[in-house]
Amino acid sequence: MRLPRCCLASLACVVLLAAGARAAPPDPLRLVPGQAELIVEVKNPRRLVEAFTTLDLVKQAQAAPAFQDLLETANVRPFFQLVAHFEKQLGASWPELLDRVAGGGLVLAVRYGSQPPPALLIIQGTDEAAVHKFARLALEVIEQEVARQEGREQIQKASYRGIETVSIGKEFRAAVAGAALIISNSDKALQRSLDLHHNGGRSMAEVKGLAEARRQLPPDPLAFAWLDMDSIRRRPRAKEVLTTEDANVRVFLGSLFSVLRRTPHLLAGLYREENGFVLTTRAAAGREGMGPEVGLHVPPADQPGTRPLLEPKGVLFSSSSYFNLAKIWEEREKLFNKEQVKALEAFDQTSARFLSGNQLSKLLLQTGPYQRFVVVNQPTPGAYQTAPKIPLPAFALVQELREPEPFARSVNTIVRGAALLAGTRVRLQLMEEKHGEHEIVGYRFDEKAPVAGDVNGLRFNFSPCFACVGNQIVFCSTLELCHELVDLLEKEAKDAAAQGHRAASVSRLYFAGGAGVLKVFEDALIAQAVLEEGVGLAEARKQLEGLIELVRRLGVINIESAYGVNDFRLDVRLRVGK
Repeated sequence: MRLPRCCLASLACVVLLAAGARAAPPDPLRLVPGQAELIVEVKNPRRLVEAFTTLDLVKQAQAAPAFQDLLETANVRPFFQLVAHFEKQLGASWPELLDRVAGGGLVLAVRYGSQPPPALLIIQGTDEAAVHKFARLALEVIEQEVARQEGREQIQKASYRGIETVSIGKEFRAAVAGAALIISNSDKALQRSLDLHHNGGRSMAEVKGLAEARRQLPPDPLAFAWLDMDSIRRRPRAKEVLTTEDANVRVFLGSLFSVLRRTPHLLAGLYREENGFVLTTRAAAGREGMGPEVGLHVPPADQPGTRPLLEPKGVLFSSSSYFNLAKIWEEREKLFNKEQVKALEAFDQTSARFLSGNQLSKLLLQTGPYQRFVVVNQPTPGAYQTAPKIPLPAFALVQELREPEPFARSVNTIVRGAALLAGTRVRLQLMEEKHGEHEIVGYRFDEKAPVAGDVNGLRFNFSPCFACVGNQIVFCSTLELCHELVDLLEKEAKDAAAQGHRAASVSRLYFAGGAGVLKVFEDALIAQAVLEEGVGLAEARKQLEGLIELVRRLGVINIESAYGVNDFRLDVRLRVGK
């Protein structure tokens, strides 16, 4: 069902007008039946809102012309008009209304199974009169919007146990119980919540597992989420997904699926840090009790989890992970079923045809467990005189090796064979260069030979190559990036402290690199602004410079996962730049 826009805006106001308590208001969980499987809770929503609005970056963004233009769009302007309307009618600014209307916090609760899953949103106020007045005003606004739309969504009023209820369409129900606003998509769910209001009973406030789970997270989150995995796993579809024998799932997601099969719950908490935010997700299951997939993605307790991130100039994205490819072959009879093992062994016997005489199993056994991947903004590839019309980022994979020399020889043979095969369609030129003590082997496209379909010269973004540095092999999309990575790896080898840390995977997105990408397309973006927005050239350039600076100041997003003995952690951290 599609709710009227004004109805949705009113609900957004409710969420915005949710704030810290005055004097120990009742727990909104008391109105949630004890069978809920997902809980999202904000103890002090005003603090959550202000955690974002007080960031210097947000204040800077609000002053930017692009943000001001956004406020005037048809989808955003009505929301702020509605907030102003509520402030005027209720005689207070939104921070004060926050304290009155929802100072006790808010809870979203869902139980899966039926379609749509029944859901409850409980918003607990601290001033009962203010909550009732707010609800009446919100209903008036919704009625006006329904009338404007000529009654496409009818409002129906009824009563349940002496409390007025409001229905709009098939999936919107609401009622005010004391100082609590209750919203649901189900008559039954709304009635059960009202029954708890009248009679008490087993609610989520009394579920012991939820209270115990909170203690596994750091204290005082801005927002908290809990998912009952014991209940979820009893659902046929979830059980089917989590116990799948799909070979790709076992190889790439086996360790994570093992955690999901064993943990009683998943937890998440959002926290404000000095320079940003962190969203941490926890599970109460780890390496202990894990099956053969433990060897694929979970580093042994006495080894580093990942190598340091590579950060060449202009980096956009960098990741480092533990992925023990050799285990795919060594543990194949434990990881896969009989048919999959048979197919893998059969492919291995014939793989030499596709790998220039090298068997897949030998290549897997020669690799080490550490991989790194990096993407960089490289606007002017130096391998060609011809510049591509659309510059693309460069990228590279760095693979650690157990047997560097045999693997390098095999790769050399494979690359040359692949280039020979590709040369039947496009003309390639072999290049072999020295960078210090290291040899770089790769290919350039012949600039004089046309390639059908490549009207934008995209091929001139690439000069694929590889090089070996100690026990690591570097595969790069450009010669320039390969030179830089060789230097970084040489420097890293001399630094005894640069051996990595316990996380099983680390990824980082760099907004400064994104700002660099915008800078590459500066002329095209300015021309677009002039043509579409009708602004002058100087104004368009000023707006773009402000946008680029804003993107740069977004900082970095860091994603890190780690397997403990009996726990799993995934942290997503935004670090705002200066």
